[in-house]
Amino acid sequence: MKKLKNKKNTNLEFEDNFFVKNKDLIKRVAFTLFILFIIRLGSYLTVPGIIVNTDLNDLSSENQFFALISMLGGGTLGKFSILALGVSPYITASIIVQLLSTDVIPVMSRWAKSGDKGRKKLDNVTKILTIPFALAQGVATIFTVAQNGAITPKWTSADYGAGPPIFYYILVPCILLAGTMFMLWLADQLSIKGLGNGVSLIIFGGIVAKLPYSIVTTFNFWVSPTEQPNVIFDGFLKFFVYMVMFVLVILFVVILNESERKIPIQQTGSSLTASNSYNKNKPYLPLRINCAGVIPVIFASALISAPVTIAQIIQTTNPDNGFVTFCNTFLSFSTWWGIGVYGLLTILFTFLYSQIQINPEKISDNFQKSGTFIPGVKPGKETEKYLKSTVFRLSIIGSLFLTSIAILPYVIAKLTNLPSALAIGGTGLIIMVSVALQTVRQIQGRLVQHSFINKRKQIVSNSKTKNKEMSHIW
Repeated sequence: MKKLKNKKNTNLEFEDNFFVKNKDLIKRVAFTLFILFIIRLGSYLTVPGIIVNTDLNDLSSENQFFALISMLGGGTLGKFSILALGVSPYITASIIVQLLSTDVIPVMSRWAKSGDKGRKKLDNVTKILTIPFALAQGVATIFTVAQNGAITPKWTSADYGAGPPIFYYILVPCILLAGTMFMLWLADQLSIKGLGNGVSLIIFGGIVAKLPYSIVTTFNFWVSPTEQPNVIFDGFLKFFVYMVMFVLVILFVVILNESERKIPIQQTGSSLTASNSYNKNKPYLPLRINCAGVIPVIFASALISAPVTIAQIIQTTNPDNGFVTFCNTFLSFSTWWGIGVYGLLTILFTFLYSQIQINPEKISDNFQKSGTFIPGVKPGKETEKYLKSTVFRLSIIGSLFLTSIAILPYVIAKLTNLPSALAIGGTGLIIMVSVALQTVRQIQGRLVQHSFINKRKQIVSNSKTKNKEMSHIW
């Protein structure tokens, strides 16, 4: 009994000091924080030759295009820094590559099915496509920001013969492209030496960095020291309800993000008896309710923001244009029509991307090759139909979940006088929660792996000591 008790105590002590002893995990956490700190410093380095008149974060609260860039860029748009575009061109290119690799282009679909080598080729294609997307996005950004009067060139035609147009539309997009490629290099370093996916962590860092500012701004929006005491109390009450709703929405996103449909599976030749039918460790096929992730929301936002941005550029010279009127009526997030179109596109892209993420035909073929089947369902076409119907039903729940969270800030802004940038919900909240959960799973996986390696080393060392003792005896 004493030996067992001492053994338990040593195990508990090992688990308490486990994180401290895991030097590799500490290095990865420190490296991740260091890279995110470099990105935050880079967000304050304004593009050379540009004078920023207003904070572009204020402009992003009114412009859908800038709101999307600010979120996907890691929050580096505010000072029009050299990292202003962030990784948003790469995300646009990766979405298009993923869509083209689903039997649209045979070569890319073969790469997608050929393991790590194929994924590296697809990643190289994505990075090549990032260059034209970054240049086009940089030109659109500099033109739109200049039209709104948020920036002015430091050098004018009086100083140089070339004039500001060349400076605006050639040099600045190239600088923004260089910043995007630098961010991608940092993302690759995070993926290799840090925790989790580098691109996701950069976006997560930008959203989290803006969170305290949004909370303080919301508090100041409702609570003003110059108001009467009853008005101040009413503002405190509204802010308290706001924070409670914020926590509840996060909890709702976490629950639905982690919820999954467990389909029991069985190997050919194994029997599912009464003794193991209720076994918690029985094999199953996990299908998440939100299997499409946040990609449908991003794609819907980008698709709506592109024509709205073009309309805002045209509006400066021709405000009565029919295209401008159409975009302001049916595609703007400040109207019920625009919110409805945004929600409809999110639902459609959720169904589309769910079929991309989960291929019932491929799963059915893999089941047949490995001798696996779903109890009560015939292998082959019946299994494929069963999985398609299950994915379709899960997509209904997932699409409604994504749509409700995505349109929530714009609905709140329509029903109240709170700006949509400060309202609860939105794409940023979904990204923040999903990346945080992925990072936690990554840390847990590394802890389990390190524990397994230590136990294996201990077993090997114990066997060696036993062999030495036996050799001495002989």
